[in-house]
Amino acid sequence: RSMHVVVEWANRNRTPLHAHVSEQQAENDQCIEAYGLTPTTLLNEHGMLGSGFTAVHATHLAGVDVDLLGVARATVCLCPTTERDLADGIGPALLLRDSGARLALGSDSHAVIDLFEEARAVELDERLASQVRGSHDAPSLLRAATEHGHACLGWPEAGRLEVGALADFVSLRLDTVRTAGASPSTALEAAVFAASAGDVHHVVVGGDVIVAGGRHLRLDVAAELAATITELMGAE
Repeated sequence: RSMHVVVEWANRNRTPLHAHVSEQQAENDQCIEAYGLTPTTLLNEHGMLGSGFTAVHATHLAGVDVDLLGVARATVCLCPTTERDLADGIGPALLLRDSGARLALGSDSHAVIDLFEEARAVELDERLASQVRGSHDAPSLLRAATEHGHACLGWPEAGRLEVGALADFVSLRLDTVRTAGASPSTALEAAVFAASAGDVHHVVVGGDVIVAGGRHLRLDVAAELAATITELMGAE
């Protein structure tokens, strides 16, 4: 019943819908035991799936789940570093993409927050699972990290550089120990497959410069993190 309420509200207000789906096998087992359906088929039965729906994680999907998400043109937000950290498994990114689902990326981890790592992990994890290279190229991974991610949040006007879009972007150094040697023809591949968050040079949000020259202009990030961690450890 609550799902119908959420769907009706989202449709009425034209807002996107997100749900954690099949992150662990135990979730599937419990859902099947309770309803006789996988989480994805249960969501579909209640009208959740559609182009405005995003399945977060989607690590353990049955074939019918992949087909349903693809037919619905739904988005799947992969969080590879979280799946790796928690030993959840490797999601069927290639099958989802080929079915018609749109891939996006999330940073759902407290261990690593680095969208470059999330992007390349989609391809590198796929290699481990399939023993095949090159299923996801740099342009498609970058779109998952930028344009598709923004779109599934309800911001189709962000995630790309063009007239009329939001002035949200980052610049990346190509002269660090990870990116040195990149040429104009290989810069995109270097960014996706070699760079890290530490190579980000500038961050601009809505035209406002937040980070310049690799330095946050409003706070000392490392000091704030250290203070927060110390406070949390003390609370325990």
